[in-house]
Amino acid sequence: MSNKTGALPVTEPETVKASVLMMRLGVVLDDVCRRLSDVQGVVSDYVGTGHLDQNQMERLQGLDALTQEVEAVRAVLEKVEQVTPVVGEIQYAVGNVLAGVRLSQIRDMLRYGKTPDRQESHGDFTLF
Repeated sequence: MSNKTGALPVTEPETVKASVLMMRLGVVLDDVCRRLSDVQGVVSDYVGTGHLDQNQMERLQGLDALTQEVEAVRAVLEKVEQVTPVVGEIQYAVGNVLAGVRLSQIRDMLRYGKTPDRQESHGDFTLF
């Protein structure tokens, strides 16, 4: 391969630093969060008016792509855990990792491994 293209030769394994990978995953999640906020706005408008226009319907259809992106991030994080070396294992200060997390169920899960109880029902809500 040519050095002009910046491509790596096929024989070299591709690697990425943990910090770079986490930053990139953060960018993906920031984008997902922004788009989920947009969908939340559509749902809120629908609840208030009982009407969805064509544009709002198209924005709601983006939920499928958002779900796939969250699943992809989850899959990457599972692989990161599997390939992290036991010797010299990377450790994070829990307080630093949780600094921006406001949801107590997420904080508890990340700090103590407690999974949230999802048994409570908030009623049925059908959009389509």
